[in-house]
Amino acid sequence: MNVWKKNNLWLIILIVLVVIVLGLTTYFWRKGNIVYSNEVVTIMKKEDILDIVNRNKYSKTLEVALNSNNFIKDYTKDYEKIDYIEKDNFVLEVNKLLSLNYEADEINVIFKNLSPINLEKLLKENRKIDLAKYYKYANFEVDKINRYEAYSLICNCSLKDVIGKVNIGLDQDFYTNIQNVVVSDDYTTLVNKYRSIGNYEPDDLVYLGEGSKYQLREQAADAFLKLVDAALLEGVNIIPYSAYRSYETQTQIYNSYVEKDGQEEADTYSARPGHSEHQLGLAVDVWSKGYNELKEEDANWLRDNAYKYGFIIRYTKENKAITGYIEEPWHLRYLGEDIAKAVYESKLTYDEYYDLYLKEN
Repeated sequence: MNVWKKNNLWLIILIVLVVIVLGLTTYFWRKGNIVYSNEVVTIMKKEDILDIVNRNKYSKTLEVALNSNNFIKDYTKDYEKIDYIEKDNFVLEVNKLLSLNYEADEINVIFKNLSPINLEKLLKENRKIDLAKYYKYANFEVDKINRYEAYSLICNCSLKDVIGKVNIGLDQDFYTNIQNVVVSDDYTTLVNKYRSIGNYEPDDLVYLGEGSKYQLREQAADAFLKLVDAALLEGVNIIPYSAYRSYETQTQIYNSYVEKDGQEEADTYSARPGHSEHQLGLAVDVWSKGYNELKEEDANWLRDNAYKYGFIIRYTKENKAITGYIEEPWHLRYLGEDIAKAVYESKLTYDEYYDLYLKEN
């Protein structure tokens, strides 16, 4: 073999070796379909990346983190232990939780158990919170944990009851820490001494029959007329004496009661403007026909049957501590048949039922 051929052979061998080395490097860099962003490459040494790949075990979270601009080298081992969730800003959320010293297994539990709203609240916190004892209570709210802890010291009740009472607002005086709420179209809006609808006005009010001066929202009005007809068939004759009230009307009524009895007393039987179910166009007060009151036998019929037509007796003697109002067997609140039945069967106040089953959490 002459010298020229010999040199070419070595050159070919050298090229083949280079190709093999480059191929192996590319293989290891892309093993498992991991693609590394330029930012990651600048953060980590090649040997660090190769070490991860050579473990032949990594999580989708690590893969996504490596391919993002939010990869943090110090969290590499944590990424490997965190279950991936397909959602926007997942790596950013993981980084936030890790920065607050949550362990990887705690983060997996957080993502599994917290609602989007509660997770959003948690990510706004600048401290680590022990959530373990709260997960089994679906109605707990992250931003109220301090209040739960404080109220549990003075309330001789279970954590379940503490959460429910604080969520309603009962750890604070009535008409404090008021939440302004948007009225929903499904007739379920909760309005009470902690929740205000401002100067809301319904746009579908109709009169309760020909010649009536009282109004409710259309679906509630139809249901009320069916209730009246059904009651009459059983010898119960009821009539409305108050239904929809505007913000201005409620202001006048409330102020007259305050002038007569003082605010403390008035607050036990009249809602402040913005806090009345009558303003929703979903509440009606009734009398027995021919009387300026509701007879006991008629009240009993309403208690046992109103839910069948979508109404509940909103204020009872037993729930005064929760609602803040005296017993009002004449006050009917429309919710729709399904929810009214559920509230009736639960034996809960609507405040409690709403917190457990209807609120967005």
